[in-house]
Amino acid sequence: MVRTRAVLLVLTLAAIGSTPVAAATCTGASIASGSCSVGGGTTDGGVDLWGDITSGGSGSPGGSAVDPNECPNPVGDRCLGTSPPKDTTEPTTVHDIASFRPETPRQFSEPLGWTLRHIPTNFVAVSARHIVSGELLGAPADVRFTPVSYSRTYGDGAHRTTGSPGSTWADLGQPWWTRTPTSHSYAGPGIVTVRLTVWFEAEYRFGNQEWHPLAGWVSAHANTLEFAVLAADTVLVERTCDTAALGCATAR
Repeated sequence: MVRTRAVLLVLTLAAIGSTPVAAATCTGASIASGSCSVGGGTTDGGVDLWGDITSGGSGSPGGSAVDPNECPNPVGDRCLGTSPPKDTTEPTTVHDIASFRPETPRQFSEPLGWTLRHIPTNFVAVSARHIVSGELLGAPADVRFTPVSYSRTYGDGAHRTTGSPGSTWADLGQPWWTRTPTSHSYAGPGIVTVRLTVWFEAEYRFGNQEWHPLAGWVSAHANTLEFAVLAADTVLVERTCDTAALGCATAR
């Protein structure tokens, strides 16, 4: 013989304006079935026992009183069924990885330290895809930077942005002083300073997860180049030019 013990709950319901109304009386059996007597009548809508969930009745969202040993997430005498979701906040733009900085790119020119006016000077950037490790959102993470754009100011008022870092004349199989996708010609002599900014795409990952792209680009400044632009003059001579002798070509 199974003995049951009736539980008597008396809930005082307040209407709008705090006007007291009849108490709701429920027994243990009627709570489960969603039947409570209010002022001598009966309601089948269930009663809000905890403030955020309805017990019993056909409209119940699923909370129930169970053995805590059988519930993965007991809260008092109710069970939510599953553990609360973890914080799934993840970075979405490059602003979320401000603590990660790409490696400093480098640049050089051909020739190095000087050039001639009206003749192409070749510029080459040195930067490759690389990974920077650190902490992101409180967890160990990797950020991978990939160079995608190169913006250069030439020191004479001109500037250009390309998608290529440039290559040496030897790598291009071209003779010196020929045009390349990253070359520049100066109109007059003087001392110039060349500056380069490299823009990177960024991706991140936690542990061995797949890489996830981030919106936006990250920039890094390369070393500056300062060199002289010279003017070369040619002269006609009666014999083979020997600059070591009298100097049949001058540059200024």
